Amino acid sequence: MRKVVSLTYLFGVVFLLAGALYFFASNWQAFSRLEKVALAGSLLLVFYGAGFLLNRILKGVHFLSNWLLVSGLISFGLSVALLGQLYNSHADSYLLFLVWSVPSLLFSLYTRYSGFYVLTHVLIHLTVYFYLFPSSSFSQWTPAHTGMAFLFAMLNLLLFTLTKKRMIGSMPLLYLSLISANFLLMVTAFSEGYALFFSIFYLVFLCIGMIRFFHHETSVFIILSICGTGFIIIKMFELMAQYVSSLFFIGLLAAALLLLAGSVFLIGYLRKQSASLHWTKTIFIASVTAIASIFMVAAVFGLLSLFMVDVSMVGLFLLSTGLLVIPSTLSNWPSPVKYSLMMTGIIIGMTASVSEEFSFVMFFVLAFVFYKEQRAAAKMAFYFLLQLNLGIFLVQTVELAVHPLLVVMGLVNAGVFFALYQKHVLSYGAFLIGFTAFFTLTGIDLSLTPHIVYTSLFFFLSTGSVYFFKKQDHTFYWVASLVFWFLLIVQLYYDLAWKLVHKSLLLAVLGILFFLTAAYLDRKVGHDARSHSLLAGKRIGILLIICLQGGWIGYQVYTNETLLQNGETVLLELQPVDPRSLLQGDYVELNYTISQLENTEIEDNGPVTIVLRKNKEGIHEYSGIYRFEDNWNISYEKQPGDVLLNGKVTSSWDSSVRVTYGIEHFFIPEGTGLEVEGNVKVAVVKVSLKGDGILEQLKQ
Repeated sequence: MRKVVSLTYLFGVVFLLAGALYFFASNWQAFSRLEKVALAGSLLLVFYGAGFLLNRILKGVHFLSNWLLVSGLISFGLSVALLGQLYNSHADSYLLFLVWSVPSLLFSLYTRYSGFYVLTHVLIHLTVYFYLFPSSSFSQWTPAHTGMAFLFAMLNLLLFTLTKKRMIGSMPLLYLSLISANFLLMVTAFSEGYALFFSIFYLVFLCIGMIRFFHHETSVFIILSICGTGFIIIKMFELMAQYVSSLFFIGLLAAALLLLAGSVFLIGYLRKQSASLHWTKTIFIASVTAIASIFMVAAVFGLLSLFMVDVSMVGLFLLSTGLLVIPSTLSNWPSPVKYSLMMTGIIIGMTASVSEEFSFVMFFVLAFVFYKEQRAAAKMAFYFLLQLNLGIFLVQTVELAVHPLLVVMGLVNAGVFFALYQKHVLSYGAFLIGFTAFFTLTGIDLSLTPHIVYTSLFFFLSTGSVYFFKKQDHTFYWVASLVFWFLLIVQLYYDLAWKLVHKSLLLAVLGILFFLTAAYLDRKVGHDARSHSLLAGKRIGILLIICLQGGWIGYQVYTNETLLQNGETVLLELQPVDPRSLLQGDYVELNYTISQLENTEIEDNGPVTIVLRKNKEGIHEYSGIYRFEDNWNISYEKQPGDVLLNGKVTSSWDSSVRVTYGIEHFFIPEGTGLEVEGNVKVAVVKVSLKGDGILEQLKQ
């Protein structure tokens, strides 16, 4: 029963946080700027205050006060995002997450709590991601970006090592650091100019890691295998795009054969090892199968396209199934060879059957393979292929639309799940496919009523599944259900069927109901004496970090309001578009005429100050005068009416440079983007004496 109580508290916290996020993102115009700041400050006080209060009142549920402290830190991030919304800055910017990560890092170092570790890791890597891949401005990839990605990859490996040696107590952080290191090393391996070096480095890293964790730490081996498999396949497609030739495709075939030959010897070695290496062998076979089959399929279609061989799809289907699928299914060949040839034939056969619309024949081939296969993991893979082929067949033959197709797939897999639950491994696949089909129904373009019905049903289904499987101690099912539950919360944020402000009120009510329910159950169950509080002996330090957050918010409000009151007003011509920020709601992305400086030769990226002068229409324009790295391009003395505006050069080519000024975003109430985009032509900007700009309003 204690598990039910903790889950209920968790849902209550998440709903309240999501409700606050949705409300702020809606940019409700009923409140002024300072009133919204007061609401954000109140949110911090509610979560942090509740954490301190409940820690004193409810002695046996310290986990709740810990969660509330983490929620307070999350609400600080929402406040930072709100300030960006109010003062039109930091839409999905690395600066937002950088500021947010500072108190999170302090909390992590001070409390050593796993929740803060995970949140800090996520925030720092969001900072890195949005710095390397800005979502709202063009940025030229440079060697500095490659070096930064590599540096953070190494820091993640260090973090993984420290966590592995239990110097940092957080298992989620162990896996997050390993996955992040792999992703960042992949990024460096595709960097122009350094791809070969970093590709070799990453492959060496993978080999060392897989050998190191081959006999133990199966989960680490699985992560490395999946990342390595994905990297090799993606790299193959990159090379194929660069070196399209018959020699390249023949080389692919040779590489696949060498890989299969080597894997046969390794499988022979694995058979002599203990049964504890079952999952290691399974993952190894799956990786070899994926790489070899993709190589062979790419080689076959590449050679056919190069030699312009006019092969009928029916003939190709018969050859692939007759020479590859059926013989390998009936054979006792070594597993990597068997499954690689089988998957090669299936992929070619499915491609041929789809192009000529006879996928029902492929269904019988897959059914035969599925029936004959005895290994659980392989049977699961063929079950997924059967489901995919069934969907293609229903679309092609019955001309079933997406909506009824998803309903059919959901019902079919629900039936398979209930029939095989706790009896066969296929129940896991049916569970995932059924839930995925049902979740997709909540996100497709439907009218309001069926959308609300599907969303409500999915909410009740996922919530009930989390409770039921948690109580039954079925880890896979309750974790998968919880993931889908969180995906629904995220999907609702980007859903446009109904307003964010209405969804925020609903989520807030649900949060309160879950809290009341948890409190009632908590009284019946009793307290857990083993619960540990973060506040034990650390109240003063935690209060200081909280005060630091409040001080930063106050400072930002003061400086921005001062600039709005005292800054010099300039009018800039613009061209807008309409996306949605990760945390801040809808905004118009602005492209100014001064965003592209013509006849300006700056070779490096970096801070720049331009001189603006007013034209006859009252619009401020670039005068052709700029300062880069403290050097003016021409001798300059400030004239009456001149306005100096600071920016940052993000890219340059020929005699033109791209500059951002930190005023590229204007946040708007939800659903008004098209109206703003079609009507506004001029931005009103306040510029301080130091040259910093803040966007005040848009005009027609």
